[in-house]
Amino acid sequence: MKRAVVAVCCNLVLCLLATATSVHAGGFALYEWSNRGTAMGTTGYAIAGDASVIATNPALMTKLEGSHALAGAVFISPQSTVTVDGHKNKTKANIYTVPHAYYTHQSESNENVWLGVGMFTRFGLGTHYKDNWNGKASLQYVDLASVSLNPTIAFKFSDKLSVAGGVEILRGSIKQKSDPGVTVSADTSGYAIGGNLGVHYQVDDQWSVGLTWRSSMDMQTEGKAQQGPASTSTGQNIWANLPASFVLGVGYQPTENWSWEFDIVHTRWEAFDTMRYSGVINVVKTFNYKNTWRFQLGTEYWATDWLAVRFGYAYDQTPTRSEYSSFMLPCNDRQLFSTGLGYKYEDWTLDWAFMYVKAKERKGLNIDGHKVDFKDGQTWITGLSVGYAF
Repeated sequence: MKRAVVAVCCNLVLCLLATATSVHAGGFALYEWSNRGTAMGTTGYAIAGDASVIATNPALMTKLEGSHALAGAVFISPQSTVTVDGHKNKTKANIYTVPHAYYTHQSESNENVWLGVGMFTRFGLGTHYKDNWNGKASLQYVDLASVSLNPTIAFKFSDKLSVAGGVEILRGSIKQKSDPGVTVSADTSGYAIGGNLGVHYQVDDQWSVGLTWRSSMDMQTEGKAQQGPASTSTGQNIWANLPASFVLGVGYQPTENWSWEFDIVHTRWEAFDTMRYSGVINVVKTFNYKNTWRFQLGTEYWATDWLAVRFGYAYDQTPTRSEYSSFMLPCNDRQLFSTGLGYKYEDWTLDWAFMYVKAKERKGLNIDGHKVDFKDGQTWITGLSVGYAF
């Protein structure tokens, strides 16, 4: 049975890697790394729930005895209204798939050591406009997709203190198109490498604290580009610096079946100041992003031995400054409201999540000489995760 579950999980990981795609997000950072976490406002840094702690705080692996596997996906559909010089345009309401898969294992030779590996998406962006919209000279569509593979190791130093670290290998791709009279497009892919650290401290039976850090990463993609109907060329390069992040989580469990968590996420978006293009497209685009804060709160209540009810809320700042706004990211500060259910049957778990995201309006912007308003920004998110403990 154990070997069969591992084989199924490995095959599922390969399938998910093949279908990973991009998504529209606040900034372009994603936090929907499991459906339990999504239902609880994307928390999961101070209290262990399932194997997705590899993505949030890998030090929490020490709270998972034996071996645990988890796999699933969330489906995200964003849309915004972009008014350009008085003309209303809606971004296409595409549905994007964001997969995840994890495996944790407590060492048999040393019960204070855990090994784990996770596959999830930290960065993604998908903004598509209709072919005839009046901002197509600047942008027709952009897709930034990524998937991270994150092997980790955790050490339990005492019943109170655990520490973990890992290496993150990110595969990313950038596709974009504009039409300033002739088609200008690029299709590139590449890799970036970073690292992460996690610490967990169990204060007492009710209170716990988690702290995590993920490094910045330099991503270089290479592929082809086209300018006009007959100028397709290889050797197009795009460089981008992906930001580091820090998270402080505080967990509170007043009873055995009820838990709360509050997290503060700080993302160092200042690293993403430009995107550099070399090849058919040869330009430096300035974004000058600002560092941001995200505040998230989640709760879980096990109403019975087999049924959990979850709720969450998050407030997420946008990194875009008004004077550097672009059609690539029609977004502002966001509020996220979430709920979901968890089912448990013997060693199996099934988690469902639903999230609604509402963005603030942004008016009176100047983008490439156009007067632009962003409004009606909203995103619908749902998904399922399946877990197994052995």
